[in-house]
Amino acid sequence: MPNSSNTHPQHRQQGLSSIAIRRPLSTLAITSVVLVLGLLFFGRLPVDLLPQVDYPHVRVVVNYPGVTPEVIEEQVTRPLERNLAATENLTEIHGRASEGRSYIEMFFDYETDIDLALQDAARQLERARTELPDGIDPPRIMKMDPSQDPIFELAISSPVRSPIEVRDWVDQQLAPQLLSIPGAGTIDIAGGREREIDVVVEPERLRSYGLNLT
Repeated sequence: MPNSSNTHPQHRQQGLSSIAIRRPLSTLAITSVVLVLGLLFFGRLPVDLLPQVDYPHVRVVVNYPGVTPEVIEEQVTRPLERNLAATENLTEIHGRASEGRSYIEMFFDYETDIDLALQDAARQLERARTELPDGIDPPRIMKMDPSQDPIFELAISSPVRSPIEVRDWVDQQLAPQLLSIPGAGTIDIAGGREREIDVVVEPERLRSYGLNLT
C-alpha cells in the first residue's frame, strides 16, 4: 500500500504571513500600535532643507575698494589663480572679478578632507599676498556652505545720482532698514564708489614751516 503520508501531504507554513492570517486580532493590534507611534513621532522628526554637509568647495574673497573689474582681474584674480592652483587635490579653480572685489572658487575631490584642503589653500594664499597690491583688504578664505549663501541680492543704480551718492544712500539709509527686517542676519555691500579725501602735500611749504612729511 502506498504511504499515506505521501498521499495526503500536510505542510504547515510558519512564515510571517501565515502567522498574521491565523492570528488576525494580534496582527491588527500590532499594526495599530505601529501606526499610532508613527503618527505621533512624524511631526517631531527634524527637517533640515540644507543639512550640514562638507562640500568640497573653498572660496577666497578679496576686496579692493574703488577699483574697476579690469584692474582687479589683472592685479588680484590672476595672481591668486596662479598661486592657489598648487593646492593639493584641486580639481577646478575659477576666478571672477567685479567692481571692488575678486572671487576665487576652488573645487576638490569628494574624498578630500576639506579641512586639510582649507589649510593648504590658506598657505598658498599667504604666499600669494606678496604679489597683491597694497590697497587691498585682508583676503578671506572659507569653506562653502549653501546655507550661508545670500537669499536675496539687489542691484541699485540711479540716472540722476552719482555712484558716490548711490553708495552713501545704500550705506546710510537702505542697509539699516533692511537689517531691521525680522530674520535678516547680515548685509554685504559691494560696488559703487566711496568718498575719499586726497591730501596733496606741497614740500616747499612744509620746509618753510620747518616740517617734514612725517
